[in-house]
Amino acid sequence: MRRLPSMLPNHRSRTSRRKEGGAVAIIVALSMVVLTGFVGLAIDLGRLYVAKSELQNSSDSCALAAVRELTGANTNQLVLAEAAGIMAGMRHDVLFQGETILLTADSVTFSQTLDGVYQTRPAISSADALLMQFVRCTAERAGIANWFIQALDILPGVAIGTQTVSAAAVAARSPSQNVSCALPVGICSSALNPVPAIGTWLQSVIGPGGSGGNGDLTGNFMWVDYSPPGGGASEIGENLTSPGICNLPATGSQVGQSGVISSLAASWNSRFGIYKGSVKAGESVPDYTGYAYTEAPGSWPSKFNAFADFRSKRGAYAMYQGDASTGLSTSGTIENAGYLQTSGGDRRVATAAVVDCAGFTGGSTVAPVQSWACVLMLHPINNNAGGSGTGANRMYLEYLGWSDDPGSPCVTSGLPGGPASGGPLVPALVR
Repeated sequence: MRRLPSMLPNHRSRTSRRKEGGAVAIIVALSMVVLTGFVGLAIDLGRLYVAKSELQNSSDSCALAAVRELTGANTNQLVLAEAAGIMAGMRHDVLFQGETILLTADSVTFSQTLDGVYQTRPAISSADALLMQFVRCTAERAGIANWFIQALDILPGVAIGTQTVSAAAVAARSPSQNVSCALPVGICSSALNPVPAIGTWLQSVIGPGGSGGNGDLTGNFMWVDYSPPGGGASEIGENLTSPGICNLPATGSQVGQSGVISSLAASWNSRFGIYKGSVKAGESVPDYTGYAYTEAPGSWPSKFNAFADFRSKRGAYAMYQGDASTGLSTSGTIENAGYLQTSGGDRRVATAAVVDCAGFTGGSTVAPVQSWACVLMLHPINNNAGGSGTGANRMYLEYLGWSDDPGSPCVTSGLPGGPASGGPLVPALVR
């Protein structure tokens, strides 16, 4: 058969074009995969970055909440810190707020120093528990699937799995900018000159002006009004049932003398978990313990350094032991240990203003704040008329040092300050 020469080139041309077309299709397909992979890389990395930020927020909240409990005032402080940290950290969500962040006891660790060994609560002995000053919280989310970048898995030798993202934060208590919550009580500067030993009981006399223990105070401390000339008895009562005075004036500012106080015992006693009248449980937070200290034989007759025992009672959530042991007449409803554990807080170790009480003489109603002291509220005061002794015609506070001492057990709120700050210690992130 005779071939037609003119047909051969066209046949080869069509074959070549088909081969070139197939090669182009493969190149385009591979390019699309690579481009999809790069787009996916940007999107998936952005998703992981968002997850990292969300986990960091959880870790920060956990560390700040946990370190607030490291006051040295509670033998159960690590238990409280662990629980507070986990609760605060798990209030945050991850993956565009779509999933709950899970924290466990292993997520919260403690150390005595910033660069020391961080251990979980069960690994720390009871003797070392009160020495812990730093908290580290870690939050992790494993098994994060990629949205687009897994398209690269079709390439030879490429196997992209799920991702794990984690975050950590370390917090400690550092001096604040002198912003703290305090009792409406002024400690007379004369009682702290010379400075007494930590653990010294400061005494004041309860004068007339109400039933039982509701009168004016004179002696080493007295009621004070932080917003003179307003305020008065109702404001002081509200300060006792609330967290306290949290926006204090600067040192040197004038505070007022409250004068005779009536109907204040119920407000004061609420911090001991004792409620009466209009001051009700659920509306006023008690301390973790209501255990009281008076000079009665069955209580604390030495009248010195009750704080050491207070820490152990706080760790056991001990309720107020009753009037028979303390010699008081509180006549209120006493909340039990279970209530104090679940509803209590830092309510009896508090900051108090140091003032020149002599400035209130001669008709003056104001005096300047000189400094801030840390004190322990030792006992309730009588809700009934009559009687004598502690709670009826005198009351005590225990001096725990200056509020800005590095080891001060006062737990306050406020903004962390710089290296020169001297306010009470507040939670702050350090890493």
